[in-house]
Amino acid sequence: MENILQTLLPWSTSIGILIFFIVLRYIYRRFLFNLLHKFALASSFPYDEQILEAFENPINIVLAIGGIYGALIFAPVPFMSSTLFIDRVLRSTIVLAFFWGCYNLSDTTHGMMLDLFTRIGIRTEEAVSNIFSTILRIIIVVLGFVTIAKEWNYDISGFVASLGIGSLAIAFAAKDALANVFGSLIIILDKPFKIGDWITANGIEGTVEKVSFRSTCVRTFPQELVYIPNSLLSNTPITNFTMRQKRRVDFMLGLTYSTTAAQMQNVIEAIKNYLNSCEDMIYTDDIRVHFVAYADSSLNVRVTFYAKTGSQVEYLDILQKINLQLMQIMEDAGVSCAFPSTSVYFETPLQQTQQTDSAQK
Repeated sequence: MENILQTLLPWSTSIGILIFFIVLRYIYRRFLFNLLHKFALASSFPYDEQILEAFENPINIVLAIGGIYGALIFAPVPFMSSTLFIDRVLRSTIVLAFFWGCYNLSDTTHGMMLDLFTRIGIRTEEAVSNIFSTILRIIIVVLGFVTIAKEWNYDISGFVASLGIGSLAIAFAAKDALANVFGSLIIILDKPFKIGDWITANGIEGTVEKVSFRSTCVRTFPQELVYIPNSLLSNTPITNFTMRQKRRVDFMLGLTYSTTAAQMQNVIEAIKNYLNSCEDMIYTDDIRVHFVAYADSSLNVRVTFYAKTGSQVEYLDILQKINLQLMQIMEDAGVSCAFPSTSVYFETPLQQTQQTDSAQK
């Protein structure tokens, strides 16, 4: 028994350190992590729980490697305490655990990014956030590899050079795809439209249904789905009809030439009075009703105002209601709309021409 104790006595420090880290790891997993989880739930910071879950396993690994490192450093073996190998292993483990936690966090970053975009007023789809998450994971893996390689004194200049050449080759081969990716980023940041908006771009008019990294899906009014590449969409003028707060109504009302001056004045005043009473549908501070021209077949009255809507359906409803009332105003005034007509004049009266033709026969 004494021989066993004498043999273990030089190892007592190493064993104590190892037991300490084992107990610490147990406390962390059973108590400390649950306590931190409760704090995360009570915290106002929205991403505490995701960060905690992402670094749970990496911290476990660091505690385990830390215990082994401490035990080996104080072990009664000369080469163990003098070599740099163990130090490098520990530092590499800490670096690996850090980037591992960042990678785990980036795996759920699409949800975080989606929430961040929403908080700053950028509405986008989860697919776009997933692409950001993938790019972030690639960056984390590369940074982790480079950091660990430098820790072990590996020359990474060749790797960086080959990575740069490979990146150029990939960029050249996938230039169209990358152009669409950057186009989608421009759309996300510039926000020229959102899902459900009525737009026209590059000769295509319809409602936006989906925005992905490669293209934007627009459903036209004949119910066709058109996929517009984001690279093209980011470099072409876009008209967003939905973002209009009001819509201009401008049309000509052509009355017949039999309309008298008094009737014309009464019609104009009646139209103005009616439009001024439509405060719930149009802006009454910018109404224009004027007799503007003697046209070929009509006396033209120009009517201009702004409807209080950007919706196409509401706009048509307002226009229909106003047009029906204008018809009633013209009926009450005893006037009617003109239509294109042509008058034919004969140098000789038609009846006399027919009699001459009969006499010659």
